[in-house]
Parts: sequence; C-alpha cells; structure tokens
Amino acid sequence: MTWRLDATALSALLEAGETTPEALLEQSLARLDALEPKLNAFVLVDRGGARAAAEAAGARQRAGRRIGPLDGIPVSVKDNLFVGGLPVRWGSLLFADHVAPQDDICVERLRAAGAVIIGKTTTPEFALMGRTSSRLSGTTRNPWDLGLTPGGSSGGASASVAAGITPLAVGTDAGGSTRMPAAYTGLVGMRPSLGRLARRFGFPPMAIDFQAIGPFARTMRDMVLLCDVLAGPDPRDPYSVRVPSPIVPDRPLRIGWLTAIGEERATPEVAASVATAAAQLAALGHLVAPAEAPFDLAGLRAAWSTLTAAGAARVCARFPERWRAETTEPIRATAERGFALPATAYVDALDALAAWRGDVTARWGDWDALIMPSSAAPAWDADADAPPLMTPATQGMFCGWVNAAGMSGLSVPGTPHPDGRPIGVQIVVPFGADAVALHLGAALEGAAPWADRWPELAAHV
Repeated sequence: MTWRLDATALSALLEAGETTPEALLEQSLARLDALEPKLNAFVLVDRGGARAAAEAAGARQRAGRRIGPLDGIPVSVKDNLFVGGLPVRWGSLLFADHVAPQDDICVERLRAAGAVIIGKTTTPEFALMGRTSSRLSGTTRNPWDLGLTPGGSSGGASASVAAGITPLAVGTDAGGSTRMPAAYTGLVGMRPSLGRLARRFGFPPMAIDFQAIGPFARTMRDMVLLCDVLAGPDPRDPYSVRVPSPIVPDRPLRIGWLTAIGEERATPEVAASVATAAAQLAALGHLVAPAEAPFDLAGLRAAWSTLTAAGAARVCARFPERWRAETTEPIRATAERGFALPATAYVDALDALAAWRGDVTARWGDWDALIMPSSAAPAWDADADAPPLMTPATQGMFCGWVNAAGMSGLSVPGTPHPDGRPIGVQIVVPFGADAVALHLGAALEGAAPWADRWPELAAHV
C-alpha cells in the first residue's frame, strides 16, 4: 500500500533500502493503467524515459549515492510545460505535433533532483478554462466523483495526485489553475510569489506575468519538499533574482478572513469551512478577524479580459490558415476579441493593471495573511462551465487577483462538504512571504489532518 504514502515517506523507504525507484515507478504505472480509462488525466505517458530515470535512480540508491529526497520519486508535469524531447500540446490541436526543444527550468530541477517524470497531464486549450476539457484530449474527471470536474487548467495534475498515481505533480497557475483543482480534489496546491519558482522556455504567456509554476502535493511537508527543489534564483528568469528570502515572524500572526467580495459570495458550505479554519488559527494563538477584500474586482476582470484576448490572438495569429477550424469555440471567441483590440486598449489595460496593483498594496493594511475560499463552490459537473447558479468569474474570484498582484496563495483541504466533496481553504500572503503561507498551512494540517482522506475510486485499485 505504498501508493498511499507521501513523497517524504517514500523517500525514507528508499533511503532505508525498503523499496526501489523501479518498484515505485511500476506501481505508479500500474495505477495509471487501471485508472486512466476513467480519469483521462494524462495526454502522454513516457514509459521509456521514466524507466530509464528510475533505473538511474536505482543505481544511485544501490551505490549509496542518492541525490536527495526527490531521487527516484514519480512525478507528473502539466502539458503546457516544456519537457525536452517530449510532445507539448497545450491542450490544442494547433500544437498536436509540437515537441519541446528543451526543458523548462522547473523540469531541469526535477531531473537534477532525480525525480522520475512519468508523463504529461491534461490541460484545456491554452490553459484558459476552469475545467479540463479539450478537443485534443477530451474531458478529465475527478477521482472523488467521475461525474465532476477536477478543475482547470491543471485538472490532470490534480487528478493524478488525488488518485494516488503520483505523490507529486507540477502544474501552472495563472488565475487559480493550481489552487482551484487542489480544492476540488482534496490536495495542497500553491501559487508561489512571482519568481519564487524560476521558469523559462515555454509557450507565450496568455496574461503577461500572471502565470507561475504551481506544485501539487498531498501533505504540507511534501509541498515544502517540492518547493525547496524547484525554488531559487536563476539568471535566465529575472523575476527569480528579485524575490526576498522567506521568513516567518516570531510572533502571533495578524490574519484576516473573508468569504464574499461585494455582493458575490461563496456557498454556505464553503463559507463554513473557511470560518472553521479561521477559528482553528485563532485557537492556535493568532490574531484573527474579519477583513474586506483589498482590491477592486471589476477592474481586475476588465484587465484580465483584455490581456487574455490579446494573448489568445497572438498565438492564433501564428496559424492563420488553421486556427478557426482547430480551436474550441471559447478560444475562437476570445481570439476574435483580441484581433479587434486596438493597441491603445491593450496599453490602457496595462496602465489600469499597474494602478490596480498599487491599490492592492496600499489597501492590504497590516495583515500577515488573508484566509478565504480557494473557490466559491466545490467541484461541479464535468461537462458544465461553472457550478449551478454561478459564472466562471464568480467561481474563480478568490484566486485570480492573487496572480494579478504577484502574491502567493496556498490552497489546503478544509472541512469537506456534507456530501463528501473536498473544499479548499486559501491562505494568501504578500509578495515574498511564501513561508508564512506554508507555516499556516502546516498549522491547519496539524489542527485537522487530511492525509488519510482518499476518494473511494483510489482505494479500490
């Protein structure tokens, strides 16, 4: 039953010689083969490359030369990130034959740490949808209930970890694409501060600097482990050399909490889960009080709409004879809006965003962290664009602003919905304060451990 163990525990078994990298890989592949027809979490499985990496890790293990705690551990990588030599399709027929010429920095670091990359996980077209469905790979489903979505755009990554196929996964997060899938599948998912996890070599951004590398794990110690491997400055990513060293103040933290923004609010079950988390942190001695959202939601939505329209048009323009026939209807509509945008409108959006960012910083106050929902509702019908009585914009309203501000957000499992669906609680901290989010996540895990919560589907493989 080692598939139930987190990466930290698996690494301890490897260190003690009680299992091997080859055995862990074959276990992952067996679970993938059994579950993939139901989940559709992977767009590519690299059996040859994974077995070669596992054999190399096994040789190091037998020689007593393991590189570190990730050496020999299976992981997956989202299919909008470059893994050199493997196809990278971005959820789009336009890139069906595209092969990554080199690794992204995060993949370089996974390889250098000895991780065994088993394949590429599904994502919607251009990673621009809150559920994971595309003409390229079909619809990905949630291990907790196959009728539900695991979210998007890192839905395949979250499904892989939630089902026990891999203990860790690497995705991306431009507007909640790691934190929301983590919330829907009972995982820990993070959007680090801009530049905390260096990156380079990939597809053009849909919205300037909103997107960050987003790690997934089942436990907080695994999240720290994966972040430690992926973090650190790299001169090829200028943002990464400007991130301050993370510290946690040695005092009770000032924490605000909220479950609504203006007239839009989370479901009662999600709000109750956030309130429980706030009470748990208060019981641990932190200074917890209600707060208001420190940003203008309407202004952010306007800027996002303009930036993503221009981004989609930029990519589609590379395929003038194909893009209308080969993209999904939402991407076609978004690209059409982008082609119609005057340059002045785009620059106006950048100016508005710069002012918005300054306002967020000014209105943050003296909070060390804010606690809020990861999403306004739990997972919903895999074939619908949003939960009942909600729009995609409302469902994602607690996440996208973190990306726009360059801050860090961490989603951890909260008290589940009465019907068993996972609910995510999000911890948001100012730029550079990622260690505070990780510290509070560990505190919530200690107050109400979640590692033993598994979907029934995973337990019966």
